[in-house]
Amino acid sequence: DTLHLELSPVRLGEGLRERLARFPPNILHLEVGVQTLNAATASRIGRREPRGEVLEALQFLTRETQADVHADLIFGLPGEDAASFAAGFDRLVRLGIGEIQVNRLKGLPGTPILRLPELAGAFNPVPPYEVLRTDALSFDALMRLQRFALVWDRLHNRGRFRHALPLLWADPETSPFAVIDHLTRTVHHACGRVHAVGLADWALALARQLLHGPAERHAGALAALSRDAVLPRDVLSQLAAQASR
Repeated sequence: DTLHLELSPVRLGEGLRERLARFPPNILHLEVGVQTLNAATASRIGRREPRGEVLEALQFLTRETQADVHADLIFGLPGEDAASFAAGFDRLVRLGIGEIQVNRLKGLPGTPILRLPELAGAFNPVPPYEVLRTDALSFDALMRLQRFALVWDRLHNRGRFRHALPLLWADPETSPFAVIDHLTRTVHHACGRVHAVGLADWALALARQLLHGPAERHAGALAALSRDAVLPRDVLSQLAAQASR
């Protein structure tokens, strides 16, 4: 059986750390509320824990325990623009967190976020009460991040491209956010949507993006796509032939 726990990332005393580190694999599922790595934004929403301490705790959980660690990020928080959100997302990906849940800010009735003057009138008045604009993000920017979140959840969090997808950011200089955003925009431009797109279509778009990279990485990309078992062998053979031209 799996033990599910919700943890505050800055309340990990030495005793708790020692106990968490003793659990064998496939037992602990840890949900860690991060919301943002932007210090100014965190302060504005009442998260006063230093962001460096949050990152240190996450690093401990991912490297010193055998737990399945999930973290959450919220876009649309006051004062955080797309670049800041992307930077925080990239830092979590580079920590090796198993699942990063990306969600749009909601102004649920009675919650403190509704009292912030910069978000006055910024939420949809009907469920699910999503933010429609912020002091740092336009409606169009929020919709772009919404599409990004949907694609990240489907392709990464659900594990459908466990082998091929991480190759997009294998280069340490590459932004994970940027390459997933590029994939999202490519499919959105081609299909007019990112929902109700078949896995085979996503696999083709992913393959083309991977094979657009350096030739010495093509064999590894095709092998990873084969292991993910979404595209038929004949399609992979065609992609390999095209990449070798």
